[in-house]
Amino acid sequence: MRANELTHAIIGAAIEVYRELGPGKPEAAYEQALARELTLRGLAIRVQKPMPVVYKGVKLECGFRLDVLVCDTVVIEVKSAEGVIPVHRAQTLTYLKLGGWKLALLLNFNVAVLKEGIERLVLGLEEEGGSVAVTHSPPSAMARNTSTAPSLYSAADSGDREAERLAFEIIASAIEVHCELGPGLLPSAYEVCLCHELHLRSLTFERKRPLALSYKGTPLAESDEVELLVGGRVVVNPCALTEVQAVHEARLLSQLRLGGWNLGLLINFNTVALRQGLRRVVLSRTAR
Repeated sequence: MRANELTHAIIGAAIEVYRELGPGKPEAAYEQALARELTLRGLAIRVQKPMPVVYKGVKLECGFRLDVLVCDTVVIEVKSAEGVIPVHRAQTLTYLKLGGWKLALLLNFNVAVLKEGIERLVLGLEEEGGSVAVTHSPPSAMARNTSTAPSLYSAADSGDREAERLAFEIIASAIEVHCELGPGLLPSAYEVCLCHELHLRSLTFERKRPLALSYKGTPLAESDEVELLVGGRVVVNPCALTEVQAVHEARLLSQLRLGGWNLGLLINFNTVALRQGLRRVVLSRTAR
């Protein structure tokens, strides 16, 4: 399989992983799931491959390990970050130089649509006067995989009467907290006060509830974490963000799908009026 064909196959596998897990999970979970998917597709892989540094003829173990090497040809670096920064690209290019490879994929799964998190890095290809080319995923590969957007999002009624009642109480509690504290504090402060307000209203809740992750029937060692589950029915993500982005809603949606809940609330306390920071996320009936 040629390098470009191999790249397309890897991107297809990454899209499949993203469909299953959604954004915002630990990097190790994506790495394990991607390794599983690549193996299912018959591709030879090496995971956490050590990368020694040869300095003046001496091989030094510096603790470098690349995430995945596919068919001894393509290096994959897996991220679950708010955004890819220059050091991530530099790290990946270092692996290419150390191993003598030419092609890498930098995959950031913490995005609303996976194509926004795919970068292709090529070492030794002259482009615009430089020796490194950085591009997004091949258009043909993405054209064949257009269903990566979080299409299950809906602001409609969840169809769960008890969940809707709880949501009403949660929002009223959040408004009370916001009136008392205002914007500009740490997320932990808002979460603690929101839990106290829920307690005053005799609402049961769980904090930091573990959410087991699996991929195609295989349990993953890493797990996700639900910030707040109220009444066993409504997932609540209290936060203090400069701006709510699509990836934050997509992550909440993936937790609903993985946990089997219907309704989630994203509450951004860092707003002048709390209604500006409220987001309802409802899992569509077709996805249940």
